[in-house]
Amino acid sequence: MLKNRFLLFLVLFVTLSYSQVKNPVVLINARAQQDKILLRWAVNSPIEWQKANKKGFIVTRTTVLRDGNVLSKPEKMLLTLKPLLPEPLDSWLDFVQRDNNAAVIAQSIYGESFEVAGSKEGELSKIVNMADELDQRYTFALYAADMSFDSAVKAGWGFVDSNVKKNEVYAYQVSVFETPKVKESSYVIGLKDYTALPAPTDFIAIPDDKKVMLSWDYETFKRIYTSFMIEKSSDGINYEPISNTALVNLNDKDDYPSKNMYYLDTLSMNDNTYHYRLYGINSFGEKGEMTKPITVKGVSAVVTSARLINYNIINSNEVNLEWDYPVASESFIQGYEINLADSDKGPYRVVSKIISPSERKLTYKENLYPSNYFTVSVVGKNNQRLTSQSMLVQPVDSIPPAKPIGLEGVIDSLGTVKLKWKANAEKDLRGYRILRANTANEEFVDIYHKSYIENQYVDSVSLKMTNRKVYYRIAAEDMRYNISEPSDILVLEKPDKIPPAAPIFKDYDNKDGKVYLKWIRSYSEDVVGYSLRRREKGQEKWLEIKQINDTIQEFTDDRVENKKTYQYAILAKDKSNLWSTLDHSVITVQVLDFTPIKIISFLEGTPDRENKKITLNWDYNKSKDKVTGLSIYKNVKGSQPTLWRELKGDLFTLEDKNLKINMEYEYHLIPSLLSGIPAKEEVLTVVY
Repeated sequence: MLKNRFLLFLVLFVTLSYSQVKNPVVLINARAQQDKILLRWAVNSPIEWQKANKKGFIVTRTTVLRDGNVLSKPEKMLLTLKPLLPEPLDSWLDFVQRDNNAAVIAQSIYGESFEVAGSKEGELSKIVNMADELDQRYTFALYAADMSFDSAVKAGWGFVDSNVKKNEVYAYQVSVFETPKVKESSYVIGLKDYTALPAPTDFIAIPDDKKVMLSWDYETFKRIYTSFMIEKSSDGINYEPISNTALVNLNDKDDYPSKNMYYLDTLSMNDNTYHYRLYGINSFGEKGEMTKPITVKGVSAVVTSARLINYNIINSNEVNLEWDYPVASESFIQGYEINLADSDKGPYRVVSKIISPSERKLTYKENLYPSNYFTVSVVGKNNQRLTSQSMLVQPVDSIPPAKPIGLEGVIDSLGTVKLKWKANAEKDLRGYRILRANTANEEFVDIYHKSYIENQYVDSVSLKMTNRKVYYRIAAEDMRYNISEPSDILVLEKPDKIPPAAPIFKDYDNKDGKVYLKWIRSYSEDVVGYSLRRREKGQEKWLEIKQINDTIQEFTDDRVENKKTYQYAILAKDKSNLWSTLDHSVITVQVLDFTPIKIISFLEGTPDRENKKITLNWDYNKSKDKVTGLSIYKNVKGSQPTLWRELKGDLFTLEDKNLKINMEYEYHLIPSLLSGIPAKEEVLTVVY
């Protein structure tokens, strides 16, 4: 029976995280210290974790760097002479008296039953108690191992490598003994990777009425620390932990990662000064550097709001506001803030600094909206805000907006005109009037017929008309329909000969040794064809590989070589024989073909009942790829194959004497190539 209530809130989170695992794997973590390297691992499947506790773990180390140089022949060493298993139950008896986490791990491994109890009806533990018992063992054990590295080592889930050198870098591999189903993992580390554990940053306290919200940076440190501990002091000298157990963040999810971590502490009195400090704890049980202490006092809550009672409009950009607030409550607040919006529903913005608690008036001297909604907020000493109801203020406005400036534009080969200008700054701006004339002496006409709200506009002109220039002006209009002086005249010349718009690649793919290309056609209306070109990266000359009409938008290039990098370009040609540019019509593709290649050219198996053996013979294709080794998996037909032999690449025959009469055996041969390209598996069936 397990009664450690401090784990209740973690169980549901971890159980959900690990309840469905399709590809079991050993997850490994490592930590370099000044003279040794610590390893921790766990299987990411409850079922495989339970099996691994009986099979044991194998730890190997490969020296990959020495004095900063990569070793041509990495030095591999088996660190576990026998598989690491949990120590016998008797050896845990004294240990669990000193470490609650050890008791959790021992119960999860050796306990006949595993239940979560000791909590009241209706708490989160009631939900956890409904989970599968194996998941409970698994999740509790993983959490306890993170809290106690010594317990993890005792359980066979950790290892300390003291036989290390400062000038070397190692690759550690951890696997489950005789269990290829569970994928092994590696971790590269050396003593040079040692760093002191830092103090958490952004540790702040936000006071409230007889409570304080503590917050710190979680996102930066969640890969360093698995939990945190807060210490509290009333005199700044004697500190005590704020809780019996370390604090764990349960709100961090892949879709919604947490940036900060929070803890709410209650205070006995508002007037006392309290001191807090914080440190992190990693998965190896190491405590990080302590933060500098922060101090805080509780503050009284704001319970009374202010009330706007009068206003006086001085001009279109200035108004006097007046409000009321009890004098007796002034000592409990920082002051007031004035808020403004152009709608009663908001959004409101703060338009004043904090005003003294004794003040009751403010003159607002900024540009006003046609309709202005003001509120006043009482700001408490804990930055709590209590906001009044709104008051409507409407000034008289007969002043038009400023003359628009910065008008510019271009005309493309299709007669499309793109105009843009600098946006006006008036708060009551309704929009702009778009004016156009076809000749210098012609009257300008409003071509949009109403206010246009953006500061860029798309127009079209005919390229067949005899006028070679087009004239534009912009006028601003406010909410009271006051119209500004028109902008300076913009004169645009119609294009004579402009190349077509360039097509662009929208997608590409590289599979089975082929390159698949897709593109978006040029939007120019006079395009008559396209040219698809290719070159190897680094070369200057382009080779046309396809002439294309206007309907085709994709092409498959099967004349490429593996591991080469190519550049593709797509160009459009119009009726005037003008070609588009390559500025945005080039992509670079590296051809990578991972299709397994056939290496074994000959394979046979000869049963010999008289000598009680099966003789296997094979041969390889003549290829550029050198065969460095051969893995042979064996199984009785219908059962799961397991690794039977690992051979060098220069062997071509093998005898199997571990046989039973009247059985049908399958042999799976998988070569390993020096190039790293995957080789095709060959299967041989032999009836013995």
